[in-house]
Amino acid sequence: MKRKILIVELWGLGDLTFSTPVIAAALEHDDVHLLGKAHAKPLLEPTFPALQFITFDAPWTAYTGKYKLWKWNFTALIALISKLRREKYDLAVSARNDPRDHLFMWLIGAKKRIGFAQRPLFNLFDISRALLTSRLDRIKPKQHKVEDWRQLGGEMALPGAATGEPRLDHTRYRSERTDQLFAHVTKPVLCLHTGARIAVRRWPEIYYAHIIAQLRAHFDFHLVIIPEPLTLPSSLAELADTYLVELTISDLVSVLGRTDLLLCNDSGPGHIAASCGRPVISIFGPSDPDWFRPWGSEHRIILRDICPWRPCFDYCKFSEPYCMTKLIPDTVWPEIRQQMTSLIDAGHLPAALAKNAAQPAGAGV
Repeated sequence: MKRKILIVELWGLGDLTFSTPVIAAALEHDDVHLLGKAHAKPLLEPTFPALQFITFDAPWTAYTGKYKLWKWNFTALIALISKLRREKYDLAVSARNDPRDHLFMWLIGAKKRIGFAQRPLFNLFDISRALLTSRLDRIKPKQHKVEDWRQLGGEMALPGAATGEPRLDHTRYRSERTDQLFAHVTKPVLCLHTGARIAVRRWPEIYYAHIIAQLRAHFDFHLVIIPEPLTLPSSLAELADTYLVELTISDLVSVLGRTDLLLCNDSGPGHIAASCGRPVISIFGPSDPDWFRPWGSEHRIILRDICPWRPCFDYCKFSEPYCMTKLIPDTVWPEIRQQMTSLIDAGHLPAALAKNAAQPAGAGV
């Protein structure tokens, strides 16, 4: 019989792409609802039109102030719980080992509740065990979020999820605006996205300017730059062939799905590009790539353990994120060049990107 399933994914764009193997497998046979932030629907609906969306910005997902309970909108929260209880879900699932998610799934009355174990409180109270009907332990101590969803898919009896890959069908996001952007581009497209939701994940823009200069000297491409939204005008605008602002999420997926290579920080756009089958070079700082890297073998993570407190998972204890600010362009550039050359040689990037091909590999570094 068709089950009614609630997938709880209350976090960012990248987290939503990680859940798509389970979404795709569940939609084959079940009635699937997704509880997520407002950006979930424009990100996922074109690829998964049968998926039903419930919008909720959970107060426990805030970057700061999440434990100031007096600021929570309990009226809205109670109304949502009441609404979802009427749906009578057969199954609810969350990839977070977060007892707040588990409590929420219990409160809405889902018959089966699947999630990962949370460390017992003070080694005495195992809250998750009381709230979940299927309490899982991760197979590996450090397990990528895609592997989390695959494991959950197995527990949900979704065979296709066990080997599923994150995917977005970027052809379904095309618009007149994005078609016009690419209409007269004849060179391979390299996209630089300088943003990240959390400021400490952003590599300094001046460093990216140095990398662009090196890229121009060694490769031939059309450069699309997408800055961090809602910040001051980017100092890189004059270095771009196309400079894009005020993109909708749909536009962002369309652009990233049509670029040949994305250079970015540890951010949602990297996961979107990877889920569209585009290679990504991502600069990591405070988080752990074992859990959050772009999924796939053709991607490259650039990372140095400069700070002894890394990974701090965005809660930097210093006045600046040294794991990013001390990661200088001269250190980063050789890895970028090597990865691009390898991708060209393997046929994952257009041969037309190559410039001064006869030049020794170390020249100009």
